[in-house]
Amino acid sequence: MATGPRMSARDLAGPVAIFLGALLLVAAIALPLYYVGTLKKTPMDLDITSVSDSQAQQGVSGSDALPAKIFNRCSLEGPRAEVSDAHLTDQQRVLVVDPADADKVTFQAGNSVRIDSYTDGDETVTPPADGADSGCMSSLLTATRDRITTNRETAEPQISGGGQSEVQVDAGENSVSLPDRKGLQYRFPFGVEKNDSYLYFDLPTRTTNPLTFVDEQEIQGVKTYHFTQEVPEMDLSTLTDANDQQLAGTSIDQPAGWYGGFPGSRNNDRLPASLIQKTTRDLYVDPVSGTIINEREHVQQYFKLNVSEDSPQEMLDYKLTALDVVFSYNQSTQEQLASDAKSLDDPIKLWGRWIPIVIGILGVLLLAAGVWLLLRGGPKTPAPATDSPYDPNEQQRTDLIGQYRGDDRGNVYPAAGAPMGSHEQQPYDPDQTRQIPAVRDDRGDGFAEVGDHYPYMDQQRIGDDGSAQQPPTGDPGWTTPQQSGAPQSGAPQSDVPQSQDDPLRRNRDEPWRRPGE
Repeated sequence: MATGPRMSARDLAGPVAIFLGALLLVAAIALPLYYVGTLKKTPMDLDITSVSDSQAQQGVSGSDALPAKIFNRCSLEGPRAEVSDAHLTDQQRVLVVDPADADKVTFQAGNSVRIDSYTDGDETVTPPADGADSGCMSSLLTATRDRITTNRETAEPQISGGGQSEVQVDAGENSVSLPDRKGLQYRFPFGVEKNDSYLYFDLPTRTTNPLTFVDEQEIQGVKTYHFTQEVPEMDLSTLTDANDQQLAGTSIDQPAGWYGGFPGSRNNDRLPASLIQKTTRDLYVDPVSGTIINEREHVQQYFKLNVSEDSPQEMLDYKLTALDVVFSYNQSTQEQLASDAKSLDDPIKLWGRWIPIVIGILGVLLLAAGVWLLLRGGPKTPAPATDSPYDPNEQQRTDLIGQYRGDDRGNVYPAAGAPMGSHEQQPYDPDQTRQIPAVRDDRGDGFAEVGDHYPYMDQQRIGDDGSAQQPPTGDPGWTTPQQSGAPQSGAPQSDVPQSQDDPLRRNRDEPWRRPGE
């Protein structure tokens, strides 16, 4: 079986370079679009502990050591309400728990606000950590445990399909279900954008409110997007616990004199009040990984009297501070979160930016090299395969071509075995039966003799009926002797024998001789 032409390594270099270059360009495009997408998911091993300290704020009395204000609950038994200066610490731990899989992840967050120190009259008191000093002012101010299942890509709640959304607000084991929760919480999705389309869930008020993009700021060497949120006033006394009861400490009922007294009201008239909260939140987010590098919250809680709208304006405007504090992540927390964000950013930048750039450049170079090799090499006639089968007709075709095809000088070469000189001045004619042999007169007297180069003198011309025929008599330069003793056409032949020397007989037997010879 015949085989095709074989290509050398040099011939293959150009196509191979073009193929590899195209492959690298495809990989450069596919890596950011497909592979990097698998990296942009909430980590399954997420475990973040953040600590926020109370910060000094303008317009609020108190020292830098005691920048916050809290309601002294021990004053509920006293003649007047008291508000103390305090230093508070907000601690939160967020980790991943079940259910969690390739599409969703569940966060469990434990949050507590503790009183480090506060003023009681002219003294600064440091409550013990276990809060056993008294029942009215323990070190633990608030504590909650939250559980929420989110989508690993969008970071939005994904409660359907086995997800969870619940909060525990007391020491019991029961939790309050929050099936309508919306918005982000604890972290953002990968690839944060500069827009106002994000919603954020506020756990204390159980409400969702929009975020507004403010600017860019650098925190601990990480460029962050600054978002702010305003959580409007919310009556916390309307919220319930797992037993469908009003949350503890969200309402009070004290005499008017305990509040300080109001015009037109007796001091012993009891006036109920509800706890109101509003919050201003600032979030500083790493735009690549969605990690919150810093969170600053200004939380305001105060009691407002539950009175009718026609009550004195002093009652309508009255506010008893329960909590006024600005929390912000401390230095060590910001450093740790910045480090966590970089560990999530590096693989994305590596596989989404630098590696595609490098292999894209290599792909372009290989494509250019492949095209250059093809253009430099030019078209080539491949050598025939050495194992081609023998063709018995090939030699015959070669002989015929050699017989009638001249060289570049116009010389014609005979076929193998042809007599020398037989090729001269014979044009190539594929139908050789139509060739007319050349007639040559070697003596130049107009007569061809035996031995002259004329085939008809060496052999008889055979006619179509098989009889011998004489050469044509009408050709120029030839004569047919008309001897008187020669018999005419149709005349009877003489039976008289004649000598071999008889000229008449010689002319009759050899009609092509000249007369007299």
